[in-house]
Amino acid sequence: MSSRRRLRASLATVALAALAITLTPFTAAPAATAAEPFPQFVYEGVITDKEQMIYNPTDEFIFPSIFHAGAYLDDPLGEWYLYLAPHDAPAGIMLMYADSLDGPWTEYEANPIIASDWAPYYDVSHVSSPDAIWNDEAGELFLYFHGENSVSRYATSSDGIHFDYGDVVVSNAMGGAGVTETSYARVFEHPDPGSGYRYGMFYMANFTDNHRRIKLAESVDGITWVVRPGTVVEPGTGDGGNVSGGNLWEWGGQLYVIYHNSTGNTMARTIDPTLTQVGPAQILHRSSGVGNDVGRVAAPEIVTEGDDTYLFYESGDRLGATIAYAKADPDAEPPVQPEPVSWPSDPADPVFEHCAAEGSDEFDGTALSDNWDRVVREGSARHAVADGALTIPAYSGGVAAASLAQQEIPAGPWQLTTKVHIDVSQRFQQAGLLLYASDTVYGKFDLGQATTGKTLEVVRYLNGNNRQDSAAPAVREADTVWLRLTSDGLSIQPSVSYDGAAFSDYGRSFSMTETAFTHVGPYAFRGTSGAEEIDATFEWFRWSPRPEAYAACVAAGAPAPGVLSSTSGWATGLRNGDFEVRLNLWWGTNADILRLYEDDALIATVPLESASPSAQSAAVPVTGRVDGTYSYRAELENAYGVTEVAPITIEVTDAAPARPVLRNVDWDADGDLTLEANLWWGTNASSWELLQDGTSVAIGTLTPSTPAAQRVEIPIEGLEPGTHTFEIVFSNPGGSTTSKPVTVTVKG
Repeated sequence: MSSRRRLRASLATVALAALAITLTPFTAAPAATAAEPFPQFVYEGVITDKEQMIYNPTDEFIFPSIFHAGAYLDDPLGEWYLYLAPHDAPAGIMLMYADSLDGPWTEYEANPIIASDWAPYYDVSHVSSPDAIWNDEAGELFLYFHGENSVSRYATSSDGIHFDYGDVVVSNAMGGAGVTETSYARVFEHPDPGSGYRYGMFYMANFTDNHRRIKLAESVDGITWVVRPGTVVEPGTGDGGNVSGGNLWEWGGQLYVIYHNSTGNTMARTIDPTLTQVGPAQILHRSSGVGNDVGRVAAPEIVTEGDDTYLFYESGDRLGATIAYAKADPDAEPPVQPEPVSWPSDPADPVFEHCAAEGSDEFDGTALSDNWDRVVREGSARHAVADGALTIPAYSGGVAAASLAQQEIPAGPWQLTTKVHIDVSQRFQQAGLLLYASDTVYGKFDLGQATTGKTLEVVRYLNGNNRQDSAAPAVREADTVWLRLTSDGLSIQPSVSYDGAAFSDYGRSFSMTETAFTHVGPYAFRGTSGAEEIDATFEWFRWSPRPEAYAACVAAGAPAPGVLSSTSGWATGLRNGDFEVRLNLWWGTNADILRLYEDDALIATVPLESASPSAQSAAVPVTGRVDGTYSYRAELENAYGVTEVAPITIEVTDAAPARPVLRNVDWDADGDLTLEANLWWGTNASSWELLQDGTSVAIGTLTPSTPAAQRVEIPIEGLEPGTHTFEIVFSNPGGSTTSKPVTVTVKG
């Protein structure tokens, strides 16, 4: 039994994976300090020999789940049970067994043990992704599985072979709005005793944006589940837009959520016992690319038995997977981690028109620049550079026939963007970026025409094997797109923009281990089906600068435009003449000086600390303004020039005190009385003056504390008989406000 199930060292340690969005991820946590190094796994071989398997309806097997049968079951078929399944219809849940984790593994003769049709409970196209755990309270094995993709279920067994149906445990509706798939669940004993839950579950949720995330559900009994809002793991750069197969694994006293991504790597992130604080991604294992150890390492299941640690996983392409395993080798080299890298993100210049890196070409001459290393099949080349663009005809044929202008791919991290226009209308017309090793090893990222209409596609072609991710463009009739490739030196992630500002990852990433591309460049062709030759135009071809180079570049110019705002009315809603005028320069070339003008009169000069292209901010206090309208503008200056900042208008309407209410609190008409003035809420006064029949008879001071109440009591003695009118005036530097008059009658 795995320690992810029991979370204790006396039992074996297990982990696995599936596919999973909600847009609010759990809190990120810093990486664990002095964490024990990961075990380094060495490929041992395939468990599911497809030619020998008795139950093999679709020639693919996924999602291994290891259960320590000998620790829980009476007279099991073997010490260890391996649950697995095909994915495609009519997939059912399978069982294999062995007395050692090293095998040999024997297929149960009567698979599937759970079929896709289980009357009267369900009749679905397939059931898959089994996950086994012993439920202490029930005293039975619980097996979780999905079918259809929108529903995950459970069944129970006392022997691990014959099962009683349980119920649905999680579904699309439980995950929140926009969930389209709920599958690939892994269940474990909850690591937080204070949570009130006995069990936790990581599962994959797909959403309407077709990106898969890992979510969390919790349960007191393994039967009734509550889905926690948010996601545990969101796909990041290099994940190919999807993560799946989340599993809980403990190693060296540290908990990890392990999973696979669309690149086919198994990843690990630290996670705390509350399953809330999630650390940065690290590569746990990838295939070596040698011999049969190629393709994905997905749905990881880690088991420690004695001194040995094993990794069971899906190996190979998604729709042709098999179950393989690897074993920890203390002498093995750890996988190379991607170099931590970030790229500038400048809203004012998102595609680096002004600060592109070396090797870029703006196509502003009459030929390709000297940055291009070669043109494959140069003798048949018909591309042209004119009017600020590179025009490439859609050559007849494909990669092996087209003329290809190329640059060498640099070592280490890099990022490349181009803007391409092609008005496709016939099948196979296409243009985009081509990653190239040879005519039989390449990767395409393009806008083209398919049978169903316009399509955006990512294709990896490897010696006759084709892997394709394609869909209609998010902007259906787009004929201009911005295509970007981002590499960490180990993988290459495509992303697309329809406005040249916001980029989204698209398709699976390319592994440099599997496909060692050497060159990249623009291309256009139309296949061999007789489609019309049309032109594709590329406006530029730009390598992104690294942050430090970009900072140096943008610093050599006048300041970027800033934005003015004010705090008038922020605190209380009162526009009372005391506020701050604030300047924010969110990104770009910094300024050394801010000058602020009120109604074109200079009122403040503020020195600024320059750290281009980081944000800059400043605040200028303004006080004592009377009611009226004021215009503020600013200038930002550095050694390269002055940049005007757009003006703002501020209206002051509450500078003077709010109106006080005056009343007579003594109505016996004997000439001795007390007047009381109250300002219940609003701009406060700093002084008051009492008027009797229009003449000042008393004055005093007040302590302002806007917008709190203010109160004044004034004793009046020896008032002569007759009728008298009293008013009180509340004043501050912004003006004066007079109460309504109060009439007092004194009897003779």
